[in-house]
Amino acid sequence: MEVELKLAVNGDALPALKDKVLPAIKGSISAKEKEVYNDYFDTADCVLRKHKIGFRVRTQNGRYEQTVKTQGQIRGGLHQRPEYNIELDRPVPDISKFPADIWPDGISIAELGQSVERVFTTNFTRYEFDIVLDNGRVELVYDVGCVETENDKVDINELELELKEGQASILFELAEIISAHLPIRISNTTKAARGYRLVNGQFPNIKALPKFLSLTFEDSTEQGLCKAITCALDHWQYHLSIFVNTGELKALTEIRESMSLLLQSVSLYLPVLQSDDLLRLHRQLLALTQKWKWQDELQAIGRLRSKKGAFSKRIPKDASIMNYLQGRKESLLIAYDPLARLLAKESIELQLFASKMLLEKPWREQTSGADIPVRKHANGWLSQTWQTVMQSLPNEDAMDAGKYLALEVLLKQSLTNGFLLGDLFTESRGTFRMPWLDLQQGIGELKAIAFMRSALSELDIEAPTEFSDWLDEKSAALLEVMEKSRHVAMQAETYW
Repeated sequence: MEVELKLAVNGDALPALKDKVLPAIKGSISAKEKEVYNDYFDTADCVLRKHKIGFRVRTQNGRYEQTVKTQGQIRGGLHQRPEYNIELDRPVPDISKFPADIWPDGISIAELGQSVERVFTTNFTRYEFDIVLDNGRVELVYDVGCVETENDKVDINELELELKEGQASILFELAEIISAHLPIRISNTTKAARGYRLVNGQFPNIKALPKFLSLTFEDSTEQGLCKAITCALDHWQYHLSIFVNTGELKALTEIRESMSLLLQSVSLYLPVLQSDDLLRLHRQLLALTQKWKWQDELQAIGRLRSKKGAFSKRIPKDASIMNYLQGRKESLLIAYDPLARLLAKESIELQLFASKMLLEKPWREQTSGADIPVRKHANGWLSQTWQTVMQSLPNEDAMDAGKYLALEVLLKQSLTNGFLLGDLFTESRGTFRMPWLDLQQGIGELKAIAFMRSALSELDIEAPTEFSDWLDEKSAALLEVMEKSRHVAMQAETYW
């Protein structure tokens, strides 16, 4: 079983690696450099890819080796996959040499051997450091090169920490040392995955979180928390990669969603899985999420500028307003520099710390609640947050914009708890969440209107009074719709 932690870097990391990182590691270190050339093989219809199997032939220092990596798991950036290696006399694949039982049912080894063909290559220089520590051994490699097809290529610039001996927690300890000297980010993407994207012309798109976190009726509280942490970290790291490579601002929205999900997950389970480390993570997340509140304004600007949203009939057609909003957006990005924040030591070490928890499960030393089924707590947890929301809502009096804006945090917490636990109630959850989600959407639009009102004094438009009246009309119409959704939501029968 291959166990490794992948870290992406920007720019040439070798000088800092040799001059700062390695001297900071207390262990015996030997180094060597290799030129590595890999051919990746699959069938014309990508049978191996569909089964999440990677198959390559590696040429290295005049020797040849074929490798199969079968489906494993990636949790918080830690890659764990079964790996099978066989030496070859020449750089030509021979599938028959692998054990027959490693292949999924339904795959004909004979047919596969005849139909595989080269689909892409990876060519890179590997700087390899064998690190022997008191409590284990790790291979640290720095790869610089490219993934290439006949028509396209993408750069490789990454670090890999592969466990050779000892506990996997060693990988995170070394990663923390690296992060103190290098701007890194945890990577969930393998070289093979990047190669297939080039082959298929498919590149990562922004994706929303699923409707509910996948849970089973038998899951323990520990399993529930670990699934939640894994979901949040995967979503975070996936969209971090997109933002680093494309600058797509929608990726920032999803990254912030990941931070909020991770915070609420820890908040939900902390009373049961009490531990000093979990409490520390909670404090770190509170501090980090506060530093991203500026994104409220960025999201408001995005809503206002959208050609498909609630403001599309007026604002996108006014050049002066659009220019103003564009200027505010650019000023925000300059002032807060999201890329620097995302790659800051504070952010990376928090992710490493959360990912390390998935391995060490520190709460086991301080509590006995880890094995209690989530379902024993789910009803109470959902009721508690929902009742808090309900107590903040009047039964008869109307809600104005200010009251809805004040409700935002409570509503978000309640809906996130529903995301984390709703999969335990698949038969009865029905459409309960829909009007509450509508209210959340409405609050976002109210925040955009509030932002626009605050900007009126800075706008150079021909008819400011008319525009102010239009905002009043939009707010009144929105509140009318939200009030209808609220009454539906308050009368809905709970599903837990």
